Amino acid sequence: MKKDNDKIDENGQALNWDYLVPGIPDELFCRDTVPLTKEEIRCLSLSRLRLQPHHTVLDVGAGSGSVSIECALLLRQGRVIAVEREDRALVLLQKNARRFGVPNLEIIRGAAPAALAAVKHADRIFIGGTGGQMQAILEVCSRILAPGGIVVLNCILLESLTAALEHLARLPFSEAQVISAAIARGQRLGGKTMLSPLNPVFIVSAQKSEGGP
Repeated sequence: MKKDNDKIDENGQALNWDYLVPGIPDELFCRDTVPLTKEEIRCLSLSRLRLQPHHTVLDVGAGSGSVSIECALLLRQGRVIAVEREDRALVLLQKNARRFGVPNLEIIRGAAPAALAAVKHADRIFIGGTGGQMQAILEVCSRILAPGGIVVLNCILLESLTAALEHLARLPFSEAQVISAAIARGQRLGGKTMLSPLNPVFIVSAQKSEGGP
C-alpha cells in the first residue's frame, strides 16, 4: 500500500529516497541522452562540497539535475540554484525536481556566465559543465562564492583539468585538490560477473580564501 506522502513517478509508482546518504540510483532519474553525473561520481563530488544544512548551493550546467536534487534533499534548511541552458535538459531537470519533491530547488534557464548575474551568493558551487566558458565562469563564481566557500568541478578531459587548475591558481582559492575516479560496475555475463568501466572523471575542489572579496 502506498503512503499518502509517497512521491509518485511518471508511471504511477511510489518513489522515495529517504536515506541519510547520497547515491540515488541513476535509473530513478528521468533521463535520455542528456549527460547525468553517475551515482558513484555524485557521491564523491558531494563529499568534496562539505555541505551544511543551511547552505545555498549553486549548480552550474545542471543537466538533468542529479547533483542539484541530491543537494536539495540533503539541504532541507538550505536551497539549491540550478543553472542550465539546454531546453531538453531543462525539461528533464523540471521532471526530476517534481519526481523527488524538492521545493528548495530553483531553476535558472540560461547559459553561464551570463545567467549567473541573478545569483548574488552561494556557500558552495558545483560545476558540471562550462560550455567552453570555464575561465569566465570561474571568475564569476569566485565573486559569488562566500569566503571560505568551496567550488567543485567535474572534468572528463585532460585539457579541462589543466585549464581548471590554471584558472583556480589565478583566483583567490587555496591550492586545488584533485581526485581521479575510475569506477567499474559489476555486470552479469553468461552467469558470471565482469566489470564494466565508466568514463574516468577528475574531481577538482578548492576553497575560497577567507579574506577573498
